Amino acid sequence: MVWNRVTAGGGLLGAAIVAGAIITYNWGATPRLDGSITSVRTLGMDASNSVAIVNFEAVNTSNREIAINFREIDVIDSSGALRRGRILSVFDVEQLFKYYPALGGMRDEPLTDNRYVAAGETVRGLVAARFEMAKHELDLRTDIVFRTIDRKNREVELRLQSEADTSERAR
Repeated sequence: MVWNRVTAGGGLLGAAIVAGAIITYNWGATPRLDGSITSVRTLGMDASNSVAIVNFEAVNTSNREIAINFREIDVIDSSGALRRGRILSVFDVEQLFKYYPALGGMRDEPLTDNRYVAAGETVRGLVAARFEMAKHELDLRTDIVFRTIDRKNREVELRLQSEADTSERAR
């Protein structure tokens, strides 16, 4: 068989069509949440322990359901060290709001493990974590990250929405 331009061009065109069909079929197949932390409230429990209550909003931008299997909150303190918090149970979160009314109302429901987020669904929730650091140290943090991990160990990180992002969205 003699290779000529028509044969080579037809082969390349066929390969491009197959590759395009595969990409189109898998578009949106990777489950992910896009969003941000909307607010953070802190509470000092004693001289060396505090709690961060994180409210967030995220959208499942894929066409697949996501199962949130694990949650964690990390802060970067003023010295640049990473501090991981211990996630509080739903009961503990409810008790915090009951005994500390200065926190304000529970604006969102606590996010629990094994929560399923449907394709295109917007999820709002809150997560609280205890940190072994004083409240003033927690308030001086440079960053806070809320991380979810699904059943296939895919991580999603949500960060605090900066004031610059807020002013851009208001325009």
